[in-house]
Formats: sequence, structure tokens, C-alpha cells
Amino acid sequence: MTTKQFGTSDAEEEIKEKIKAREIVQSVLDYGVNQNSILQIISLFALELEDNSLMREITGIITRSRKGTKSSIITGE
Repeated sequence: MTTKQFGTSDAEEEIKEKIKAREIVQSVLDYGVNQNSILQIISLFALELEDNSLMREITGIITRSRKGTKSSIITGE
């Protein structure tokens, strides 16, 4: 006798979420963004993270990578 599986497993849900995220990234890239725009998008997404220390780490890395190239018009700094 075989057992029937109803719904989806945690692994399948995780795979679906990763596929969805990859599709979103591809849509953004298809829009035609440059490297500075990608960094700005990553920074803005990092601000949405629930993990405050991870958010600070990611935004800090991006800020350090943009030293000398950031625009005060967009960032307000």
C-alpha cells in the first residue's frame, strides 16, 4: 500500500520560493539596470530585513564599496 501525500513538503516550498526570487531578479535585470542600480536595489532590500544585524552588515558592505562614487542626491548623505 502506498501513502498519499497531500500538499507540498517544506523542501518543495523552499524550492518554489527560490524560483520566485530568481524570476524577480531576472525581471529586474531585463529592465536594464547598471551596477550602481543593482547596489541600490540590494541596499533597499536589505533595509526590509527583519534581522537588524544582517541588515547593518549588508548596508555597511555596500556603503564601503561605494566610497567615492555615491551620490548624495539619491542617498541623502
